Amino acid sequence: MFNPILFRHQLHKMPELSGFEDKTGKLIADTLQSFGYDPQVGIGGHGIVLHLDSGQPGPHLLFRADTDALPIHEVALHSHCSGNVGVMHACGHDGHSASLMALAYRLSKSDIQRGKVTLIFQPSEENGQGARAMLDDESWDKGKVDYAFGYHNVPGHPLGQILCRENTFACASAGVSITLKGKTAHAAYPETAVNPTPALKALMNDIERLPTAFPSSFALATIVHVSLGQPAFGTTPAQATVMATLRSDSNKCFESLCYQVESMARHYSERDGLELNIEWFDKFNAIINHSEANMLLKQACKDLGFVHNDLDVPMRWSEDFSEYSRTWPSAFFGLGSGVDHPPLHDPHYDFPDALIDVSSKIFEQIIRDMNGLKCQDFI
Repeated sequence: MFNPILFRHQLHKMPELSGFEDKTGKLIADTLQSFGYDPQVGIGGHGIVLHLDSGQPGPHLLFRADTDALPIHEVALHSHCSGNVGVMHACGHDGHSASLMALAYRLSKSDIQRGKVTLIFQPSEENGQGARAMLDDESWDKGKVDYAFGYHNVPGHPLGQILCRENTFACASAGVSITLKGKTAHAAYPETAVNPTPALKALMNDIERLPTAFPSSFALATIVHVSLGQPAFGTTPAQATVMATLRSDSNKCFESLCYQVESMARHYSERDGLELNIEWFDKFNAIINHSEANMLLKQACKDLGFVHNDLDVPMRWSEDFSEYSRTWPSAFFGLGSGVDHPPLHDPHYDFPDALIDVSSKIFEQIIRDMNGLKCQDFI
């Protein structure tokens, strides 16, 4: 008998960073094979894909879980702590994978009556590269996906509370690093230098004010790091770097934010005769929920007697499920991890095991409603 909680604990003990999920992928594939499946491996890196086809006409549903961990040292004292120093599942991807594995086990004891179901275990979510890599990988047959579904646990909300939202569920975001390089001089002769300080100050002010240019959308620009020159009283600065994170609930607004930041940086570098280098990191689009997919999600909750809650505003964090929502009609939801639960990316974080049953039952009910299931055995 498969135990999804023990499976989750096993994953938690062996966390792997984005792009290095080799052992994680092997455990997932081996577990699926133990259910009698023949999954595809090595998709988009270390991704796993499982196709279930009834052989009859009907809808094609896709369900996704992420598998990677974070470069954080775990400080919790539970029995399934990370065995990899400096790496831990601090975002709950071990739980998301356990939820999808619990669904896979249940489906192995059932027959889909119509259509197809695809389960994907996706690597490299934390760096925003995994979903795109899987979608770009032509070695697996995506076919026509009618609806895609996924979820994320959300600390700060009551345990098991189902969080839905129409339109934008989670914001787009990106990190940007802007380096301005001039020429140093003796501090007694600053007029002979090409000093990036004026450009840095102006650029910082403009970045912080930028969200006010988008009153119809949520927009946020957060300066996270600044460096200027060297700690030497005798020299003027030659180089400055500012790092910022941009966010928006609108992909269109987000694209404009990114464009405006680049334009401002180029303006000041040209004005002051500075070399310019711009680097972008961890770029995520917004997750946009499709009305029909959302309706299917809420209907499944109703069928199960689960009460869902509609969020007033999108989550400010980002998730690369957005690549699926840009490709197929999708619904992404949240599950409360507990009001006092440690936040995501915290060294004390541990995914609540109770959410595995709730999430996998919601997925299963969507399939039951859309594809039909018979001969169901419950865990």
